[in-house]
Amino acid sequence: MLSELKIENIAVIDEASICFGDGLNCMTGETGAGKSIIIDAVNCVTGEKTSRELIRSGEKSASVTAVFTAVSENTRSLLAGNDIDPGDGELIVFRRIFPDGRNSCRVNDRPVSVAFLKTLGDTLINIHGQSDSRNLLDSERHFEYIDLYAGDGALLERYRADYSELTGIRREIRRLSTDESKKLQELDMLDFQINELEKAEIRDGEKEELTSRRDAARNAEKTAAALNAASAALDGDENTPGAADLIAEAAEQIEKAAQFLPELARFPEQLREAGYLLEDASNAVVAQLDGAAFSEHEIDRIEERLDVLYRLGLKYGGTEREMLDYLENARRRREEIETADARLEELNSLFDAAAERAKKSAKELSRARRDAAKRFAAEIAAELRDLDMPNALFTVADELAPLGENGADNMCFLFSANRGEAPKPLTKTASGGELSRVMLAIKNVLSGRDAVGTLIFDEIDTGISGRAAGKVAEKLYGVARRSQVVCVTHLAQIASFADHQYLIEKTARDDRTYTTVTALDDAGRAAELARIGGGTSTGAIQLENARDLLRRAREYKESNP
Repeated sequence: MLSELKIENIAVIDEASICFGDGLNCMTGETGAGKSIIIDAVNCVTGEKTSRELIRSGEKSASVTAVFTAVSENTRSLLAGNDIDPGDGELIVFRRIFPDGRNSCRVNDRPVSVAFLKTLGDTLINIHGQSDSRNLLDSERHFEYIDLYAGDGALLERYRADYSELTGIRREIRRLSTDESKKLQELDMLDFQINELEKAEIRDGEKEELTSRRDAARNAEKTAAALNAASAALDGDENTPGAADLIAEAAEQIEKAAQFLPELARFPEQLREAGYLLEDASNAVVAQLDGAAFSEHEIDRIEERLDVLYRLGLKYGGTEREMLDYLENARRRREEIETADARLEELNSLFDAAAERAKKSAKELSRARRDAAKRFAAEIAAELRDLDMPNALFTVADELAPLGENGADNMCFLFSANRGEAPKPLTKTASGGELSRVMLAIKNVLSGRDAVGTLIFDEIDTGISGRAAGKVAEKLYGVARRSQVVCVTHLAQIASFADHQYLIEKTARDDRTYTTVTALDDAGRAAELARIGGGTSTGAIQLENARDLLRRAREYKESNP
């Protein structure tokens, strides 16, 4: 259940906190006061796509916090599976959005992604709004309602696995079923590529090694001059002693002096150790001098090899690893073509078996759907009669279709509101008010099957008035006995049935617009219902009518607990 919603800097709401209760929660207010912003805030915190335009003008960010209590086992399992402590009391879901598109999301103070919020939100709240109406008018999605009613998720999952296997085999068959001339052309090309790459004898890391040697060759003269100078400094020549000889001479002289100055006794040995290091350095310099010379032939060979690797890289990949991978894939593809006939024979056999499994799964799924569709249609028809549509007919047309991702069924809701009129597709016959009532009937029938604790209805009263509005109010109250319901409404008949009512108001001050949310007491509810029902004027008569609405709603609820 959604127990609290905190909103900061969402559109015209700078700050608001709404504490929802059990049963039916209704939000009312003038058109444009910001009722839809509350729904936007709920969508935001449950992971729906959110525009940065939702952030209040001049603010650096916006945030929504939702507090839930008594969450379902589905929710708790999802949290536990993602290492989030579901806790024993409150579940706190938070989302902050920034103008640059960034999001900060937390669940019970654990960082999560927006995608996870969406998955979590689906277990917490079910929102009926314009998107639901679009889905209801899309006959290609009607099977989803039947599947939810039937609880045939395991059958659908098994069918989709069988169908996925079948389509995978079909794709491989198509890929291998090229004509002989194309196979020969591809084999010629593969043979050329494989031969060219094998002949090149490419080694991983070779290009880097060759580039290093080429750079050394290009700077060989400078390197040799530096090494010769270093060697002369270390070893000296016929006329000048080197550093090693000078250190040896220094060690010998200090040793003589140490006979009279004992504090110098440790230095001769240290100087001789330094001499050994200089000797090692001298040997290393001489060794490098021996290898520092590059012949013109060797330089040409390095350049030619780098050129080969460059040209092959343009065709088969920029690095040696990419070229070697290309060679391996080419070998694999050649073997695949050469064995294609045998593989096709095997695949055709596998395809037949997979097709039989998919057809069998589709038949089981179709049978479950047809059985459920009959019961579903009967329950919807009964709900519509309760919603002041005594002559309404509702059926589900089901035709077999070619195997597809969702089975082998074309399912379409047929509806007629008037006696003597044959049911036709919902998209062609239902008015706005009728569509709202059909959706409410469907939500009521499905309310116990998705384990979602909160249902939110936005614009459920579209096209409804008079007696029908009273029936919708009674139905919403009935739904709210099983699940928490939050409803945005413009109708006094519906608001009168609320267990908790909230007034959404918009005001202007200091050249800014502000929206506030106020929980109404009995007197406040009567005044608001009088405003809703009074049109342009609100007086004693309208107020008395509002009190009468509240009294009748209270009597109905007392007799239908």
